[in-house]
Amino acid sequence: MATAGLRVLIVDDEPDTVDTTALLLSLDGHEVETANDGSDAIGLAAAFRPELVLLDIGMPTLDGYAVARQIQGLALPPKPYIAAVTGYGTRDDRFRTGEAGFDLHLLKPVEPDTYRGLAALLQTSGGIVNRARTLGAQHRETATQLMFLQLDMANAYLDSRAIAKVEERKAHCIGLAAQAHERLITWLGTGACTDERAVEFVTSLRGLNERLRLARGPHAGTVKRKIQEV
Repeated sequence: MATAGLRVLIVDDEPDTVDTTALLLSLDGHEVETANDGSDAIGLAAAFRPELVLLDIGMPTLDGYAVARQIQGLALPPKPYIAAVTGYGTRDDRFRTGEAGFDLHLLKPVEPDTYRGLAALLQTSGGIVNRARTLGAQHRETATQLMFLQLDMANAYLDSRAIAKVEERKAHCIGLAAQAHERLITWLGTGACTDERAVEFVTSLRGLNERLRLARGPHAGTVKRKIQEV
C-alpha cells in the first residue's frame, strides 16, 4: 500500500548532519525543508507547517529549547511532532526537553532506521496508514525503542508537573503527557512493539496511566480499558 510522506523540518547548525538526514528522508518519499539557524527554522515552520521537526538543542543564538517553544506558540495545524536530536543525554537533559514541550529525545548519533521508524509510527498514528499490522518486521525493533523513549518523555512531563508552581503550567504538562499516552496506545495497537517486550511495555504504560489518573485528580476518567483492548 502506498503511503503519503510526511512534511519534515530538519534544524541543525551542522550542515553535514542536515544534508545527510534530508537526503535519507527525501529518498523515503518525505517532503523535507532544512534550516541551520533557529530563527530561520521558526519562519520556515510557519510557512511549511511540518508534521515532524528534528531539532538540535545546542545551536548558537537561539537554542533548541527556545525554538521548540516558539514553534509550539505558532499553533500550527496540525500540531507538529518535535523530536530533540542532540548530544545532551543525561536525565536532566531529558527533563529539560520535556519541560520545553518536545515529544521525543533522540541522542546523537542517530541511526538512519530510527528516523525511518519514527516516520512510520507517525504515519500510523496520523491515520495515513491502516491501523492493521502495517509496520514491517524491519522497523519493529526500532519502533519498540522509540515507544519506550516516548514513554520516558511522557513520564518526564509528569515530573515537570510535580515541580511546577503555576496551575496553568501543571495543566499544560498533564496535557502533554496525555497526548503522549494516547499516541502510545495507538502505536501499541499497530503491532509496533516486539513480542519480547510487549508485556514490559504494557506494564509500563499502565504505570503511566495511573500517574496520569493521580495527576488529573479523583474526577478524571481513565483509559485503562483502551490498554486492555489492545
